[in-house]
Amino acid sequence: MNNIINKLKSTDSYILFIYSYLFIMPWNFFKWQMGVFTVILFIWWIFKYKNKIFNMMKNIAMFKPLLLLIIFILYKYLAIIWSDDVFASIEYTNSFNKYYFLMIPVLFTSLTINEARNGLKVLIISFGTYAIFSFLIYLGYFTIEETGSNSSNPKGILGYAIMSVYMAVGIICAFFIAIYSKNKNIKFLFFSIMIFCFIGLFINNSRTAQLAFIFTSFIILIKYYRIYIFNIKTLSSIFIILIATTYFLIESGKFNRYNAAYNEVKNIIVDNKYNGSFGLRIYFTKAGLEIVKNNLIFGTGPLDSIALFENMQKNDPNYNTRIFSSFHNIHIDILAQYGLVGYLLLVFSIISLLYKLKELRLDYMMGVSFFSIIFFISLSNGTFTKKPINYIIISVFILLSVIAYNQYKKQNMNES
Repeated sequence: MNNIINKLKSTDSYILFIYSYLFIMPWNFFKWQMGVFTVILFIWWIFKYKNKIFNMMKNIAMFKPLLLLIIFILYKYLAIIWSDDVFASIEYTNSFNKYYFLMIPVLFTSLTINEARNGLKVLIISFGTYAIFSFLIYLGYFTIEETGSNSSNPKGILGYAIMSVYMAVGIICAFFIAIYSKNKNIKFLFFSIMIFCFIGLFINNSRTAQLAFIFTSFIILIKYYRIYIFNIKTLSSIFIILIATTYFLIESGKFNRYNAAYNEVKNIIVDNKYNGSFGLRIYFTKAGLEIVKNNLIFGTGPLDSIALFENMQKNDPNYNTRIFSSFHNIHIDILAQYGLVGYLLLVFSIISLLYKLKELRLDYMMGVSFFSIIFFISLSNGTFTKKPINYIIISVFILLSVIAYNQYKKQNMNES
């Protein structure tokens, strides 16, 4: 404990503010939180590095994964041009993207490799504290009436579609931090976070996040062991994960949600009826693919796809529930709004970042884990349109970019 206190005392206050900024980001206590703290951080950055900013900004252009991400964000603004309602599209695009242009230069140019790794750990610790918070609600210590959070739905102050993402990411990333750490206290801390996040994931309602965790675990096991899937270690690990997840689902009373999903799929096949959460998502995906097919290359623009989707629901005689304004599938959202051009810019930015990290075992495994979970969850959820998950995705991308870019520079210096 004394070592931690001494390290904190010796850490620059600006870096401590960044850690605090990352820690409170997942909680999203107030609507104004991200805006106010991002602007404060940006102004502080300007005053701190006022004589170096131009040279520092050149580094962004030299790192292709981050450059691709920036081009993707700029392309989202460009797509406003071919939208029917330009002003509404500007407002919509700004609502999700405006702070990215402040976050990217600040975090990318301010942090060292170790500070970026600490930033990732701070985020995972924040996920862990939320898991404990959710667990205490589950045990009945308190309820939150405003959000309908109680022992049967212990989601806390956020929706379960948001907090369950934290739990899924927290389990795997905390596991890797723990096994790669040589410090016993760090190992204990992150193994504890892993356990609480595991419990938090399966006492809450998100089937999507639960399945994303299971699928990602299989991928990670194969990549981590670098062996054939039918190796005894891989099969044993998969068996343990399946047993543990099934047990917690049954104990928490959440297993019946999977039975409901099965019945919803059966209704689609037998009666062509799209009922329930799972059935509607299949309907939304089919409708979205129709829109994508007709606007494949550049998309419809930010809001036009939503208008088309709403009209499809209104004019479909077989559709008899409320009108939705989201496909509940971020892959379809991006393809419909920004076409293959926008989608591939985003995909290649992530793939190229992971490629840059491939020699850094821990950072690479954390990157693969994080983006794999986001990939699977995005098939049934609006990750880039849910706050603060969208900010967390960008923050993790930047922190991993800091590690990859500085490691690349270090290698070049050693070779020369």
